Formats: sequence, structure tokens, C-alpha cells
Amino acid sequence: MNEPRKLTLTGGPLAYTATLDGQDISQGIRRLTIDVGVGDVPHVTAELAIHAIEVTELGVKAPHIVVSMPNEARAALIALGWTPPAGER
Repeated sequence: MNEPRKLTLTGGPLAYTATLDGQDISQGIRRLTIDVGVGDVPHVTAELAIHAIEVTELGVKAPHIVVSMPNEARAALIALGWTPPAGER
């Protein structure tokens, strides 16, 4: 089972700030969808605000590829539990 997280939405009616476990992720997300059912745990889906992804080193024999993304999206992913590769922390 996933570790519980605390999502806080403040502001409105047209602009909100979203914090996840105290870290502002507002600039890294485009949309949040919250599904709540009676007797169910709320389910939150976050659409990341990635405007461009740069992929380099796409050779057939290449051992890896490099993916670049905006810092705001990277911070949101880390807040959601993603661990960056060892050389990029």
C-alpha cells in the first residue's frame, strides 16, 4: 500500500496553489482531477505541465537516452515520489 500523502489546495475561484506534503507543486502541474466515492479513499490524478521533452542519443545501439524536462515538472515528480537517476540528484 502507498504511503499516505497530504494534498492541499488553496486559493480560487480561478487560481489555486497545490501543495503535496508541504511542497508547492503548482508550477509543475497542468491539471488535478480528484475522484471521491462514498467509502473509498480519494484518488488524485495529476497531469504534469511538460511543454517540451528533449530526447537525445537515440541510436539503435545506444545504451541509454537522455530526457530533459522543465524544472517545475521535475520538482513535481520528486514530490510525487520519483527518485532521479543517481547522477542527476
